[in-house]
Amino acid sequence: MNALKHGLLFSALLLLPFLPTGVLAQTTPAEDDRIRETLMNYLDGGTFGDTTRLNRAFHPSASMKLVDFTNGRFRDVPIAEYLNNAKKGAGKKADRTTRIVRYEYAGTAGQARVEIDYPTFRFIDFFNLLKIDGEWKIVSKITYRQEFAK
Repeated sequence: MNALKHGLLFSALLLLPFLPTGVLAQTTPAEDDRIRETLMNYLDGGTFGDTTRLNRAFHPSASMKLVDFTNGRFRDVPIAEYLNNAKKGAGKKADRTTRIVRYEYAGTAGQARVEIDYPTFRFIDFFNLLKIDGEWKIVSKITYRQEFAK
């Protein structure tokens, strides 16, 4: 019987590195709220043309990387350029729906996935976040544009 217990314990320890990180990470409702606030600043800022909220979501040195859906080429966009382009939609409500799909964090580092549905396509955004001076900021964004079937 001892051999069986030791075998089960050993098996459990072997599987430990493969558990989802959220199982092991220490999370709190306050941190969850802070991360959701950052993600909603991004999502609602874009939906409602609120550039102040968009700016609040990103660290000034953030970057956005993507493969351009029109030509298949890699693009590295400074977040300042992205935010400057967002000014074109300032004060206008976009025809889109948004959702936070998931996020996870450990200490001062986190990741998130959000989706933004437009009538003919969806943006799937992945973020790296850092808690800087008590605030969660998006420090990098990669995105994919998924076209809907016609």
